[in-house]
Amino acid sequence: MVTGLRPIEVRTAAADVKRERREATDGPAQVAKRRGSWPVVDGDEDPAIKHTRMLGAWSARTIFLMEVVYVAVFVAGFASIRNTSDPLPDPYLAIAEVLILVMAPIMVCLMLAIHQCAPKQAKPFTQVALGWMLAAAAFTTVVHFVQLTVARHIDSATFPGYAGIFGWQWPSTFYAIDIVAWDVFFGLALLFAVPAFPHRGDATLVRRGLILSGSLCLIGLVGPFANVLGLRTIGIVGYTVVFGLTCLPLSRTFNPGTGRVNSGGATE
Repeated sequence: MVTGLRPIEVRTAAADVKRERREATDGPAQVAKRRGSWPVVDGDEDPAIKHTRMLGAWSARTIFLMEVVYVAVFVAGFASIRNTSDPLPDPYLAIAEVLILVMAPIMVCLMLAIHQCAPKQAKPFTQVALGWMLAAAAFTTVVHFVQLTVARHIDSATFPGYAGIFGWQWPSTFYAIDIVAWDVFFGLALLFAVPAFPHRGDATLVRRGLILSGSLCLIGLVGPFANVLGLRTIGIVGYTVVFGLTCLPLSRTFNPGTGRVNSGGATE
């Protein structure tokens, strides 16, 4: 019979013994996963998180390359008409819309990888970020799919109100929906993902890039509210140039370090 111990101390001691036995059985990798970090242990890594890291790194690099092509298409398109106030003409507009349709699911994959690799204390924020990114991808996919498959097959001359529904000149319904997708949902997704990255190494660059990009997206909303669409350029720079550049250090944060998750996990 144990004497001199209070009941609560006995229960605590029993719980400690059970935890030690479970950790001895599971091994260090599984124990670290439950604690919110996924380390490399003895040269091995949990296959699930390894695949998630690969998905995140691949998604970030792909988005960077697609952003470069996207910006190049816009520059070439506006240079061809020597005017930035008119809508982007075809075939440049069609190419840009196809790029967006391809990029949308990749953005979701990237945010999913960030959420999975985030430290435990940041997961509530990254889960919200994933939700915002899903909304952004869904809205912009609908807009550009309809533009490519429906709007181009309608005679604007015989369709009353065509420009106000499908047009890319303000005000336009589909234009407004796309603004919500990128300036609101996408901007919020980036800002809510910031807690996943610590203040060290490439993660510091990622934090700054996400904050700057997300903030510029939200500031770009001044344009449609003030009916001065030129101010939307602020948001466009945020989700193209700034976010594209941020994807470079972001891709490196998914590299498995020695015993730590570089995308923000705790060190061992």
